[in-house]
Amino acid sequence: MKTVKNKKAFFTTKWLTYTALMTGLVVATSFIPSVPVTVSGNLYWCDCIIFIAAYLLDPLAAFIAGGVGTLLFDVIKGNGYMMFASLIIHGLQAVATSAILHFVFAKLPKKLEPVWALIASIVGGAIVILGYFIQRYYILHTEWIYIGDKAIANVIQEIVGISIAMFICYATTFKKQLKSAHLLPDFGGEVLEKKKVTDEVTENENSEAA
Repeated sequence: MKTVKNKKAFFTTKWLTYTALMTGLVVATSFIPSVPVTVSGNLYWCDCIIFIAAYLLDPLAAFIAGGVGTLLFDVIKGNGYMMFASLIIHGLQAVATSAILHFVFAKLPKKLEPVWALIASIVGGAIVILGYFIQRYYILHTEWIYIGDKAIANVIQEIVGISIAMFICYATTFKKQLKSAHLLPDFGGEVLEKKKVTDEVTENENSEAA
């Protein structure tokens, strides 16, 4: 009896659990009272969870956590005019960070992963800053003073979010412990194994034919 590798299966229980957990954490941290950092801009805490999700999960799961998580927050808070912007901007933030870290930098030395994570995070943070700038200028048509003030707040928010996420995942043993305990989803898809009974079936058919 042979043991063979089955086709890669996505959306496993582990994948769904982590995606739902990180999405819930994004929503929960969005409700933490924001901190004023500029005249009209506030620092929100959800970005640290979005970056953590990107460090731990694949791009699709990270997109759901970051994009859908912030969309749900806007829906619950009644910020309907912001929900699609949040979905796209924070979804792309998470996708870019995860894809760069886990696929673009996949073959680079693992011991330097914190450096690759930082570079990927800077790209993700830039997407947020640029995304909200485009929204305020081209869609909301707000004044330059307001746009600039908000942009400064976004820069501070991304710096804080990246710093917290990097500390949790790389300054501690948090991510290493998850990996060593096999608690993270496989980026190639969870590989299932099954017993191949072709040989036995063939033998039975031959015996019946005889």
